[in-house]
Amino acid sequence: MLGFLRYMFFSGNKAVYRSIAREFQTSSFRVYRLAHGKRAKTNKDYQILKHLQKQEIIEGVLQVD
Repeated sequence: MLGFLRYMFFSGNKAVYRSIAREFQTSSFRVYRLAHGKRAKTNKDYQILKHLQKQEIIEGVLQVD
């Protein structure tokens, strides 16, 4: 709940999260959580992280097998 409130009121990249979410057909809150350290579980999540890296929101993507 606290994370959602932070997203709603304090996120400066909300427009970027929304555009990425539309492109990958997921919620913008999921994109926000991935950008802030949530572990990627699917290939779509890794693609979202790569897109966030391209937008210079995150620094890098670690792929752990």
